Amino acid sequence: MKQWQKWISLSLLLLPLTVGSVFTTTAQAKATTTTAAKTVKPKAKHHYLLVMGHGAGDGGAQGNGTNEARFLRQHLLPQLKKYAKQVKGSRVTFYNPKHNIVRDTLVFHKGSYKINKKTTVIMFHLDAAGGHGGHVIIHKRKPTARDKRLAKVIKKYVGLNPGYRGYSFRTNLRNCNVLRRRGIDYSLIETGFITNKHDMKHIRKNISKIAKADIEAITNEKIK
Repeated sequence: MKQWQKWISLSLLLLPLTVGSVFTTTAQAKATTTTAAKTVKPKAKHHYLLVMGHGAGDGGAQGNGTNEARFLRQHLLPQLKKYAKQVKGSRVTFYNPKHNIVRDTLVFHKGSYKINKKTTVIMFHLDAAGGHGGHVIIHKRKPTARDKRLAKVIKKYVGLNPGYRGYSFRTNLRNCNVLRRRGIDYSLIETGFITNKHDMKHIRKNISKIAKADIEAITNEKIK
C-alpha cells in the first residue's frame, strides 16, 4: 500500500472520533451556558408602601367640608392606585386604608414594627390650622432626591409652605421615630392645608395629576 493511501485510511478511522469530540465539546459548552443562564436571577423590584394618614375612627384635620382621613381615602387613594399599577420597575402596595398606622404601631405594637426594613414608606397627610402650601417631612437633615421630586410636585400644583421651603426634619413624630430607629426609609407628604380654600381648590382640581406626579416622584419612573 502506498504511503498516501495509508494516510487516507488512518484519517478515515480517526474521523468519527474527531467529530464525536467536537459534538461532545459543543454540547458541554451549550449545557454550561444554559446552566449559567438559569442561575441568573432577575433583580428584585424595590417595594414602596403608601399609607393614607389617620383613619380607623381618627378623622385627622378638618376643613372645607371634609376631614383628612376621608378625603385621602375617597379622593387621593383611588388615583394613586390607578397610577401605581402602571409602573414597571417598582412594586407599590398600600397600607390597609381601614387601619391607622399610628394606632397600629403605638397601641398594638404592629404597624411600623412589622414593615420590612428594605421597604420605603410614603405617608400622605393634609395640614391644618392657619397656613398655605405643602411640604415634605423628611427622616434625615437633608432631603433625598426623592424628597426633592415630591416637593416639586407640591410646588407645581399647590404651592410650598413658606415656613418650610419644601422640607422639615422632624423627630417628635412617634410613628416616624419607630421607622427611623428601625432604619426604614420614609417620607411624609403634607400636600397642603385642608383648612385653606385655595389649597383645597387646587388639590381637588388637580387630584389625578398630583397622584400621577407623586407616583413618578416616588418610584423615579415616568408614566405615559
